Amino acid sequence: MKKKLITGLLAASMLMSPLVMPTTAAADTLEDMRQEKEQLEKENQNIQNNINVQEETLKTLAEEKAALETDVVNLQKDIDQVVRELNEQEKKLKAAEEKVAQLQKEIEELKVLIAQRQEKIDNQARAVQTDGNSANLLDIVISAESLSDLLGRIGVVNELVDANQEIVIAQIEDQKALEAKEAEAEAERVAIETLKGEIEMNRNTLVAQKDELDKKIIQVAANYDMTEDQKNAFVKEQEVIAAKTSTLSAEMKAEQDRIIAEQKAREEKERQELEARERKAAEEAAAAAAKEAKEAAANKVATTSSSSSSSSSSSNESSSSSSSSSSNTSSTQSGSGFIRPSGGYTTSPYGYRFHPIHHKNILHGGMDFGGGGPIVASKGGTVVRAQYHSSWGWYVKIDHGDGIETLYAHMSQGSLRVSVGQQVSQGQQIGTMGSTGDSTGIHLHFEVYKNGVRTNPAPYLGM
Repeated sequence: MKKKLITGLLAASMLMSPLVMPTTAAADTLEDMRQEKEQLEKENQNIQNNINVQEETLKTLAEEKAALETDVVNLQKDIDQVVRELNEQEKKLKAAEEKVAQLQKEIEELKVLIAQRQEKIDNQARAVQTDGNSANLLDIVISAESLSDLLGRIGVVNELVDANQEIVIAQIEDQKALEAKEAEAEAERVAIETLKGEIEMNRNTLVAQKDELDKKIIQVAANYDMTEDQKNAFVKEQEVIAAKTSTLSAEMKAEQDRIIAEQKAREEKERQELEARERKAAEEAAAAAAKEAKEAAANKVATTSSSSSSSSSSSNESSSSSSSSSSNTSSTQSGSGFIRPSGGYTTSPYGYRFHPIHHKNILHGGMDFGGGGPIVASKGGTVVRAQYHSSWGWYVKIDHGDGIETLYAHMSQGSLRVSVGQQVSQGQQIGTMGSTGDSTGIHLHFEVYKNGVRTNPAPYLGM
């Protein structure tokens, strides 16, 4: 019987041999990729905001540019008008200058004529002063030989007097005309100078206005080009980030596929190893049973009393061992210190089963609880995982010390209430039942690890 018990313990030990879950390194790598992708998306949003700002600036500059173009058109109209006025003024200026030149010519001619008359008058005056007195004129009349001669002489005297009088009057009129022309010429010169000043002032004003407008146009054009270049730079940067994001998304998809493939390969390997161990344990148990049966047959030749005594002793030993084993199991269950992680009912126990997704017999490394509702910590401890996994979905893992850890999987998205490094107490809600990851419905997948190896959670929950 001792051999049978040893054989059973050996088989159980083999069945409980390490079934290591996939390491979380791949999950950490995937999480790093997800965080990097989120950072790239944030950077992309910031760049998009900058592009929007530059586009708004470009819009404002475009409006200012359009307004300047309107100002240029209006200014050109003013320039054309002023140019026409300047041309008219320059024509007037030319006509005035020609008129002044003509007046100057006439003035010079008058001066010559006046000078000639003045010389003639001066000569007559000298002659009169020499011999042109009244007695001489009287002698001219008295010395007449006949009446007709007298009349002739009187006519000559009258002609001389009239001629001198006309010369004086003409001289006076020419002098007045000279003064008038000189005044007119001076007025024309003043008007010409005034007109020249107006032309120069209008020309300078136009040049200043055009220069100022040109400066504005140059400044707006420079700002427009600079902002356009900035926008193009942001767009190029955004394209780079988009390419990185696309590459990262492809890498994340490849990493997820690789993790799933590796996990399936591990599970298949674990199943095959477990089946091999089970077969070996069964063969060893069968061999031990055959050997025990052979020994029992040999012992039948012994005396009845010895057989009875031996049988009684073996029976008592077996009973004692069974009682001790039962007492130990009961003690482990009642003193484990764990509580049910969910109020739901048990839908799938620990052990081999036909998987509803993979459609083959594989080890179910935990217990499933259905019904929905909150998920609580089965025992107090430290949160070592609180993240997403391709198979477990959103899950939490708690370290309770002494090599014991518990895992709570398939939580609903956004329901996690704890984070890595946080201390939780027994019964504290850590999430809500969901159906994330490899799941066919809302439930909790609960696992217990002893020194890193999955084990049946039932004894820890007193079930």
